[in-house]
Amino acid sequence: MTLIPRRIQLLAIALLLFTAAAQAQSEPIDIGARRELFVDDYLIDTLSRDVSLQLHKPQVREVAMKYDQPWEGNTSGYPTVMYDGTLYRMIYRGHRMTWESGKLLMANSPVVCYAESSDGIHWERPILHLHQWRGKDRDKLETPTSNNIVWPGSPYTGTFVPFDDTNPNTRPEERFKAVGGNHRVGLHLFTSPDAIHWTKRDEPIFTEGALDSMNTVFWDETRKQYTLYFRTVRDRLRSIDVAYSDDLINWTEPAILTYGDSPPQQMYTNGILPYFRAPHILFGFPTRYQARKITPQIASLPPAGLRKLLGDAYARVASDLTDGLFMSSRDGVQFRRWNEAFIRPQRQDTGDLSGWMYGDNYQSYGLFPTTNEHGSTEISFLVSQSYWQEYQSQSQRYSIRPDGFVSLQAKFGGGECITRPLVFDGNKLSVNYATSAAGSLTIELLDTDKKPIEGFTINDSIELIGNSLDQIVPWDADKLKALAGTPVRIRFVLKDADLYSFQFQK
Repeated sequence: MTLIPRRIQLLAIALLLFTAAAQAQSEPIDIGARRELFVDDYLIDTLSRDVSLQLHKPQVREVAMKYDQPWEGNTSGYPTVMYDGTLYRMIYRGHRMTWESGKLLMANSPVVCYAESSDGIHWERPILHLHQWRGKDRDKLETPTSNNIVWPGSPYTGTFVPFDDTNPNTRPEERFKAVGGNHRVGLHLFTSPDAIHWTKRDEPIFTEGALDSMNTVFWDETRKQYTLYFRTVRDRLRSIDVAYSDDLINWTEPAILTYGDSPPQQMYTNGILPYFRAPHILFGFPTRYQARKITPQIASLPPAGLRKLLGDAYARVASDLTDGLFMSSRDGVQFRRWNEAFIRPQRQDTGDLSGWMYGDNYQSYGLFPTTNEHGSTEISFLVSQSYWQEYQSQSQRYSIRPDGFVSLQAKFGGGECITRPLVFDGNKLSVNYATSAAGSLTIELLDTDKKPIEGFTINDSIELIGNSLDQIVPWDADKLKALAGTPVRIRFVLKDADLYSFQFQK
């Protein structure tokens, strides 16, 4: 028997893996009529010249909720926003810490609160008369139940995160669900018909991990399963794991999330959910925790006086900072995580509300559509500000263009992107794009060998100039329909332009 040298064996294995990867890259991707976004390089075969993926930043809007009620407090927040097409519902934590004794202590157990809105911008706290408030400033209330508390203080309320269960088998009286708890009591399941009246399951449904932040659950319609993303610690890093279930009771073994070539980052919350305009893609909005040493410069960041008091009670609160990240995934385990912040603290000259404290810049759970002052559609979410500041702590609304988290962006010099082979369904192509007055977007269809297809060449195409969420490419509908089901590549030629998403439509 002839022995094959180890080096040759390794070379052969590497060649096989390379060949398998190349074959996988050449296999057509069936996108049907779904919307596709450029949040990763999954669809991209080649990029040339001045074209790259670009992370965008949201706009700061108005204050959505100031936590200035007696049962709220300086560490209120963790809002979740759910929208069903008619009503916006918000669940958030009312909580207060104290440090007058020289130690950082809880003034009371967190309470779960409810608010609602007809537009996602202006929020109201209904007086529900469900639970008593016996804490600070209770004498300011008309009665002890004159509040919007939907679950009183308990070991389950500090991390109470709800979701609107879209599983078609869900019973109406359990339409809304939530998980809450910690590593000592485990995660417990709550159910509700209206997100106001809640019932708790006695036994925990999950007991793995640290569980000490927003652990998120949702029904994944694409994959037909419940998905739980939870906080844990791995290799001394604050991390996120995932587990799956058919019934919210029995869960798979946790899987560790991976982030490609993104370096290790400390992450508190995860904010992972299916993107509602393209639910086969998962978006995540983790809070990044940055431990720093206190320096005179950091000590001077606003609010400097409060920073000093808190630091005396609990040192890391004075020096450590938090901001928000963006990441996306096609399979729920492998994520493309951007290292640059999606949510940055604001300018220091905005004073004590600028977001330079540990606990600021946490993004809410849930993206929701809103209409801006010009009547245009946008996507909104909430961000924590003024953490630790009594009766000043707040959630501020931020907004971004639909699909506008990441774009395929070209500089003025221009360039192009050619996709991997795609199989589509439809007779028209819509693009979400924006150009400058001097910019443009031109689109060509190629066969799998990258040869232009007659009737869809660059010379057949119209140069698109403008800014639209739903620009229909002016092609012959019958000719395009004839290509449906056949593998094609798309060539996007851009100049001083952003392409956010595209969708073949029927």
